[in-house]
Amino acid sequence: MASVFNLSRVYRFVKDGTPQISDFPDEPPDGINDLEVRVKRFTEIENFTFLGYVLAHECGGAEKPIASFVDLEVPDKEFQALVVKALAAPVNDEQLGDTLLDVGINWEHFVAANNDKMIPGNPLKVSDTVLQEKIDSLDLISEALVREINVRAKVRFHK
Repeated sequence: MASVFNLSRVYRFVKDGTPQISDFPDEPPDGINDLEVRVKRFTEIENFTFLGYVLAHECGGAEKPIASFVDLEVPDKEFQALVVKALAAPVNDEQLGDTLLDVGINWEHFVAANNDKMIPGNPLKVSDTVLQEKIDSLDLISEALVREINVRAKVRFHK
């Protein structure tokens, strides 16, 4: 269920008795100017991260590999190496949530700290292509982690 104010397009909902986190929206949020669109995106990243973190901690399951990382490819080599490393290290649900919090906060900060590089008319992108690859990588990793949390929640709360 979205919040009363609906300021973010990211929300927690219940499907078939199981709490889930919505998919992260691909399209930019509405805004009267580029900076407003970008700031709303920060909020969506924060909400997505925090909602996933909370759900993972509610699941409380045992260690398992992060299945959503199996075929995950991200554009930044440093972050791709972290994905490969994570494949070899099973994590419990709390560790999964903590990992999402770490990655998501980094994603949000990479976006928020680079308003000066924002491309006019395309406020979710920055002009530095190396930095954009890092941002895109953190996005893809965060979305994969939330997918994993949603799958684990289905197993944990399925009735």
